[in-house]
Amino acid sequence: MSPRTREQNEEIRNQRKQEILQAAIRVYVDQGYAASDMGQIADQAGLAHGLVYYYFKNKKALFRELYHFMMEQSKSHTETHFRQEGSVFDLFRSYARSICERVLDNPAISRFYIRIGLDLHHLYAPEQYSPFEWVKQFMQQITQAIEKGIAQGTIPQGDPHLMAMQFWGSVSQGMNYLDQLQQELAAQQTEEAEVRRQLNKALDQVVESSLSLFRI
Repeated sequence: MSPRTREQNEEIRNQRKQEILQAAIRVYVDQGYAASDMGQIADQAGLAHGLVYYYFKNKKALFRELYHFMMEQSKSHTETHFRQEGSVFDLFRSYARSICERVLDNPAISRFYIRIGLDLHHLYAPEQYSPFEWVKQFMQQITQAIEKGIAQGTIPQGDPHLMAMQFWGSVSQGMNYLDQLQQELAAQQTEEAEVRRQLNKALDQVVESSLSLFRI
């Protein structure tokens, strides 16, 4: 067998890091930062404990990279989505739906975002990092899309920044509701067909509610 190329080694390295980060999300949403440890994350990823330390020197380094990965993933998804051509109003509808569908497909994502804001003081000193700067950058993308929609005539006149905050607040609350509903239905052992019906109905309502301020 021929030795692996540099590109193959880099691909394996990236794959291992992703496996560790995804395992860290699952451990974190169940345990929180303080109670999580590297051994639990290694076990969740199905990897040797020493291998996790090979990629991340300690828990803080791992969670710092996880935080930045999740924040950049969210920002990149938003930026890419609103680059598309077409009615901005329709783009907001499909964006709200895609965000909420991700919650239903992988509930750990929304739970991560809810919890991580409370644990940033474990990762950074106040002078090292400000989460408000990331929020500002993220909301600016939505604000710019609203400004485009106003110019396009598919979104009514208003304060774009305020509308962006209202839209994201509605979507965020909707994500939390869908997550809770899914957990309740699972706890009640509801039949799969009924679960899909209730979740789809709630999803439609969340999306339409989020769009209400954009209706002309």
